[in-house]
Amino acid sequence: MDEQQAVAEEEQTPSSSKRRRHGERRYRFGPRKQRKRPQLPWWREALLVLLLATAVLFIINPFDKLAQAQATVARPKEPLAVTPPATSESGYCVIGDFQGWQGSDTPLFDNGTSGDRTAGDNIHSRTVQFAEPGRYWWRVLPCGDWDTAVPEKAAWVFVTQPNQPITFTFNPALAPNNLWPRTYALTANDTLPARVVAVGTFQNNRWDNEDPLTEMDPIRNGQFQLAYRVPLPGTYETYMSVQGRGEGIGASGRSREPVPLEFKTSFPAEMVVFQYDGRTDRIAVLYGMPWWLSWLGFGWGARIIAAVTTVGALVLGFQIAYSRTVLRPQWQLSAGCPNCEQHNLRRIGRETADYLLDTVGIPVRRYECLNCGWEGRRIYRHHHRRSNNL
Repeated sequence: MDEQQAVAEEEQTPSSSKRRRHGERRYRFGPRKQRKRPQLPWWREALLVLLLATAVLFIINPFDKLAQAQATVARPKEPLAVTPPATSESGYCVIGDFQGWQGSDTPLFDNGTSGDRTAGDNIHSRTVQFAEPGRYWWRVLPCGDWDTAVPEKAAWVFVTQPNQPITFTFNPALAPNNLWPRTYALTANDTLPARVVAVGTFQNNRWDNEDPLTEMDPIRNGQFQLAYRVPLPGTYETYMSVQGRGEGIGASGRSREPVPLEFKTSFPAEMVVFQYDGRTDRIAVLYGMPWWLSWLGFGWGARIIAAVTTVGALVLGFQIAYSRTVLRPQWQLSAGCPNCEQHNLRRIGRETADYLLDTVGIPVRRYECLNCGWEGRRIYRHHHRRSNNL
């Protein structure tokens, strides 16, 4: 009788390394009691929705349009000398060194033929075939009226192959917007020999058309853009140029002597946006935007916030999914010890990793199996009554 009592007392006395904490009780895991599944805190789902909405917003990035709406549009340093009439009874003609600068010999069409796409839309076009490759000069005017020919100095066109057809297009009545020329556009569908760069007095080397820092990047549908931080406050002049060449695009369109636009910056490293529409050969310069809008719309701001919120949404979404599936308390309770599948477990002291998991919202506690000695984590179940903590 004494020997059996001694064995029982020895079994109830824990070892020094696995001593039961004050007030600790032994918990049996098993499906005996059907307990209500604990719900995840509601704020996690709300935070996940907020993170996803924020990530989508900054990926779409509407801030570039908001910044443009707040910007000041650069204007020509000098007013344009000529503005062609919106309509011409004699029609419009293209002239150039390829046809001897004859003012009425090469009319443009608005009848859907000879290179014109749509009849009667007041967009005048004509396809001209060039026998030899090279660079040619040209202008557009109401047929025979040299006083309203545009641009003031001849435009340019590149022919890269023998017998290459080039279509010249002139739109005399555009709705005004940020782009220059404001009310008309003249262009040719040639292929530029190099990229377009923004040049001007804002560069470290003034008017450097080989500056890689001011190369314009394509954004969509033949449009190009450069967001550039001008180092010092001041008043500057600019136009666009073909990289490494003298051909430029200014306030009057393509020209051998482009008319520059003028802009002003108010603080160091102010963001200035240069735009070039390759479909109409028009340019724009936007400045004076609020710094935070320019950072979000044209800098790294939107991309940084989108990346951070996307990562946060992925981490939180994984945590919620993991908690609802792998870490379901009822599965953990019914599993008991993973080694011997017995349910005679008791709580022991937690480790640093357990506290970290609990901090990020995974309510774990550490247990030991009195049957085989296994130690590990199990989900902690929250109840209103302290004595039933599991």
